Amino acid sequence: MSAICGSGRGKRTEIGGEDFAVCNPTKQSCVSSSGNSDQRKLDYEREDYLNDVSIILPVYNAARWLDECLQSVLEQDFQGSMELLVFNDASKDDSMNIIRKWGNKLEDRSIHVVIGGHESSHPKGVGFAKNRAVAQSFGRFLCFLDADDAMMPQRVRLQYEAALVHTNCIIGCQVMREPEGSTERYTRWINGLTQEQLVTQVGKISIFLL
Repeated sequence: MSAICGSGRGKRTEIGGEDFAVCNPTKQSCVSSSGNSDQRKLDYEREDYLNDVSIILPVYNAARWLDECLQSVLEQDFQGSMELLVFNDASKDDSMNIIRKWGNKLEDRSIHVVIGGHESSHPKGVGFAKNRAVAQSFGRFLCFLDADDAMMPQRVRLQYEAALVHTNCIIGCQVMREPEGSTERYTRWINGLTQEQLVTQVGKISIFLL
């Protein structure tokens, strides 16, 4: 097992191999590859998180979309602190080179970048990649982003503001599809949900859609 302690802003961290641990440089508390740690259980109201928002980005053979995706991270108008957690799920294309290129640009904008991944012969799935990226994170809130999606510049800011108000909610948003008209039924469904449909109780968690 290898362990990486994030050094704060100005340095991109890369984590390789099947197993890893990420250490909080403030607390020196570690998150194992299984994600079991008190760090992720901390209350969102605490003041000792390293960043306000952790953007979680799983990647598998996404070279054709990553430039637009990462440009949208760079263009966020959120004024708080952000980090980008990337997990490469055994991509065979040029994804890693593109991620490293953008990592420097994002660090220049004070967005800390942590890159993890594995190089086995087969991908382990988007759920696995997301969980590994979450295990690397030290943000107050998690923001999930797919590699073939691009965010509007206000997304993180608006969802962060909503999360502060709706503290027991999962915050969602409406979407636009390109090319226009693709997956029309899905787009019409997700953008047409009523407020009553959105307040769907899952245990003690509600869904709030901007």
